[in-house]
Amino acid sequence: MDNTIEHNIKMQFVTSLMNYFKIEEDINLRHHIRDLTEHIDKRHYREFFRRLSSGEHAYKNAFEKIAAVAKSFTEHRQNEHHQRAKYLYDIMYELRRTLLLTHPLESAADEFEQIYIAKIRDKKSGDYLLKKEDVAVIRSLGKRWIFDNVAADKSYFIAVCAKEYERLIASMQPQLEAK
Repeated sequence: MDNTIEHNIKMQFVTSLMNYFKIEEDINLRHHIRDLTEHIDKRHYREFFRRLSSGEHAYKNAFEKIAAVAKSFTEHRQNEHHQRAKYLYDIMYELRRTLLLTHPLESAADEFEQIYIAKIRDKKSGDYLLKKEDVAVIRSLGKRWIFDNVAADKSYFIAVCAKEYERLIASMQPQLEAK
């Protein structure tokens, strides 16, 4: 989507928020609201207003309410990245364990790097286990890093992967919006 159209949609959202709370037009207040809602995707604007009007933030002022709802979207997105990273950990750990049962350590690492990760399927259903985002995270971090770290510290592995999911999704956002 064209950047000016995207910008206009975002500014209309900000204007709607200002109207919703009867905030007087002021460039500083407008930019403050835009900054608070910067990470909210346009597909979630309706849900944003639904959460805003839920009554959960009765004793907060307009800006506190906007910030609280915006934070809930951020927390939800971070939770999704964390869950995806845990799923990736489980698959990669099991794959590494299986290779170590049949190969010595050095050849298992080499064998791990030769696996076409995107084609790993579930034995029962035959469905692919990994999504495009998972494969992109693996490519970004490197198979060798994954092999070396998946068995070392689970929380570290999940934290790094979750951060990488967040980074990749953010970098893919302009491409997704263009479609």
